[in-house]
Amino acid sequence: MEIKHLELGFVNAFLIKTPAGPFLVDCGMAFSRAKLEQQLSMYGIAPADIKLLIVTHADIDHIGNCAYLQKQHGVKIAVHQGDADMCRTGKTDMDRQRKASWLSKLMRPLVVALLYKPMMKKFPLEPFEPDIILDDGHNFTDIGLDAVAIHIPGHTMGSIGLYTTDDDFFSGDTLLNHKKPTTAHIIQNQTALDASLQIIKDLHIKKVYPGHGQPFRMEDAELWGD
Repeated sequence: MEIKHLELGFVNAFLIKTPAGPFLVDCGMAFSRAKLEQQLSMYGIAPADIKLLIVTHADIDHIGNCAYLQKQHGVKIAVHQGDADMCRTGKTDMDRQRKASWLSKLMRPLVVALLYKPMMKKFPLEPFEPDIILDDGHNFTDIGLDAVAIHIPGHTMGSIGLYTTDDDFFSGDTLLNHKKPTTAHIIQNQTALDASLQIIKDLHIKKVYPGHGQPFRMEDAELWGD
């Protein structure tokens, strides 16, 4: 199993190369489509080669190319049932709780008005129907990926982590690494997130591949204050 980090602007996708074929974790926003295809090509992968696209959660920056890949290249997409309706409707929850400084909270309406809304208008999220609906513990071994989906709600209620037999963990936005490794700072349900972080803590994770920022070794991260 070989993991390639695809940097699509401010968000990550990951290519997992296996003897059974390539798998993709998340796919970035529509405006990064050419960059996604360019980076796949750099590793000798055409979009149609992708065996399965696994979505960590259904925020637009992680699913912006799903409909395109599905319609144009026949890529099959796996999404947890908790986020499936967001994929079908193209509507994500923007009213979630945010851990932020007072300056960030003050600036957010300006960012939404000047950046987010124009971007959404120019690159609207195209809805799509997931091919595979995931449950907690879904095992991908039968299709050649030695990994399981672990339901870790909180950031969104359908967030998953992909945990491999090599103890790698694709965390979506439940774990991030902007300036340093942190837990989710946009939260739909704090109680659910707390329970999910305990699940993650109990795993024997060696390396984390986050939705934003550089991959990091779990042993080097001070994510919990104990």
